[in-house]
Amino acid sequence: MSLLYRLKNKLLLTAMALMLSSCSVISEELSCQFTEIDCYRFDYSSIDNFKDSVIEHSLEWSLQDPSAALSNLTASKDISILSLKDSELLIESNPEDIFVVGQYISKNQKPREWLFTAEQAFLRSWISLSR
Repeated sequence: MSLLYRLKNKLLLTAMALMLSSCSVISEELSCQFTEIDCYRFDYSSIDNFKDSVIEHSLEWSLQDPSAALSNLTASKDISILSLKDSELLIESNPEDIFVVGQYISKNQKPREWLFTAEQAFLRSWISLSR
């Protein structure tokens, strides 16, 4: 009986260790496959739809008014993005290019995580941390 009890405990501990290690792997990597992040919060089908989706997002989350950030968006521009870091750096230096980046990523079937990171940089560009 004690052998069965020890075996049961070892199996339970092994299962828990596997579960915990898989959770740490998931949390270290940005992925649109999990529901923890919204990789589809903005609409890139047209510049007007994009503006509307940003305004809706800002109202839903009680963010600052995005009007100034939306007033000087770039509608078209030749860009090339080769990594997640490229997309973030591009928007950090040129937040007005977010719509172009969104269309580029969609048309070129780049990972949606690249766009999520760019959107985060865009949001930081017009949202003061001292709300």
